[in-house]
Amino acid sequence: MGRFHRSAAWLYQRYRTFFDRLIPALGLVLMFVLVEQHTSVFPVEWRLFIAGAVLAAGLATPVVGYGLFVLALAYPLYSISIYVAALGLAALILLVFAAARHLAAVVLMLCLPLVIPYRVAVAAPLLAGLWWGDWGGALVGLGSALWLKIFAGMCGAAPDLIRLGDQALAVEQFITRFQTANSLQTLLWLVDPLVPNSQAALFHIFQVLGWGLGGYAVGLVCRRMEGMSRPHVGLLASVSAGLVGIWMGGVALPLIFDLQAVKSWSTFLLSGFLIECVRSGVILVGLYGLSRYLTRPAAMPIPSLSEPRQPSSPPLETVSQSWSRPRSREEDPGDIIMIDLD
Repeated sequence: MGRFHRSAAWLYQRYRTFFDRLIPALGLVLMFVLVEQHTSVFPVEWRLFIAGAVLAAGLATPVVGYGLFVLALAYPLYSISIYVAALGLAALILLVFAAARHLAAVVLMLCLPLVIPYRVAVAAPLLAGLWWGDWGGALVGLGSALWLKIFAGMCGAAPDLIRLGDQALAVEQFITRFQTANSLQTLLWLVDPLVPNSQAALFHIFQVLGWGLGGYAVGLVCRRMEGMSRPHVGLLASVSAGLVGIWMGGVALPLIFDLQAVKSWSTFLLSGFLIECVRSGVILVGLYGLSRYLTRPAAMPIPSLSEPRQPSSPPLETVSQSWSRPRSREEDPGDIIMIDLD
């Protein structure tokens, strides 16, 4: 078993570039396949071909794979609505600047609606702060919260991050609704769930800022505690700081300002969100331990079929135990210099 563990760490370090690119590439393929399945605009053969092309390009050059992913989504989004396609492609094209250097962070944000039923979405800003530092965690937290709210509103669900795990995101309703919408209706249905009134707008701002604050807190505490003798203490401190930031923006501030949206909250709902936060923290700790295991120094021994044959050493010459200093020419009586005189 120990040999297997060493082999896994050695394999990851030996092909680290491949494995680091594999997860984001698979995320792009998964999102394309899911969108295409709900729209059904490509035959099965073309679906497999495009998915394979996105995967291969993502492994070879990640930014090219992201570009192919955006192009592949153009026709499925157009089949829903030309206005949805225009807005979606514009947002994806703007993200290409971030995808050029941090494709994994972009894929993490875009895939977040897929984990809503499992109630682990809070882990996204925490992971971003752990992997990409304070400002990376802040940007991913802000973007993730905003994207979840927009997508939930387009699916007809309440864009409340506290209640989102208890709701089903009806993608079919979203497609059916926006297929008949004109440009003005598309914009109104996109914005209206977030700003029906001033109190609701302030509530959503608090929640988005709370996720950004949580990601920033994790990255900041991790950076301050680098090099400490007990890294697990720093990890627990960073996770706690991130969860406190999310609760400050998502729960505490709306309660302090007595906003209208908190009237529908219950103790059971807040307890469920607390369990979601604890579960996300456990996932963060587990991924941190996995990353430390995979990046620790590991030397893979090369097995040999047989022991190498020892070369026979020549017999040692007998060396005198006493060692005398060599005589100089003046001390050697047998040294005779012959001078031939003419």
